[in-house]
Amino acid sequence: MSGWESWQSTFASASGLLPDARALAESESRNHRRTSVSVVALLAAASLASIPAFTAPEDMVHVIGWLILGFCAALGLGFVVIQRAVGSPSIASPREALDFLERRLGAELRVARLVRWVYLALCLLGGVATQLLYVEHGSPLPVRIMTLACFVFGVALTFTAPWWFGRIARRRQAELDRWRQWMEEQSL
Repeated sequence: MSGWESWQSTFASASGLLPDARALAESESRNHRRTSVSVVALLAAASLASIPAFTAPEDMVHVIGWLILGFCAALGLGFVVIQRAVGSPSIASPREALDFLERRLGAELRVARLVRWVYLALCLLGGVATQLLYVEHGSPLPVRIMTLACFVFGVALTFTAPWWFGRIARRRQAELDRWRQWMEEQSL
């Protein structure tokens, strides 16, 4: 019998709701591993997609290629640092599971902040570079305005990420706090 099963059978008759943090911790553990693989795949694909920028004859297009690579490097480095801070998902006991879930929740909030600033830099520098490229090629004003609007939309969406993720995180943290309080009441 595992520690979880022993713990659950011992306290099954206890007052209050027996929290099943194990299922959530196992799910988040799988998400943690899947996220790592997904981010590496997406950053690799974005880096490979920048190759055509370096074959273009215009120097400004080369700058855009370097911006894409810088973006990928910044997001990749930040993501690795954040994932290492979360650590390996240890869910051998209820306390370890809750600790992992809280570390994971904190990491998700740090990723939202990272995305805010990296995308802001990318959109500002990318917006300037594309506008300079459009001026150089004499692109029509509607094309320039639409491109600029896309960059502004990107900034608005990503700059507010910590705010809207914070709303989600507060609900999840309240659930974790309720489970932790229950464990304290049971002297676990």
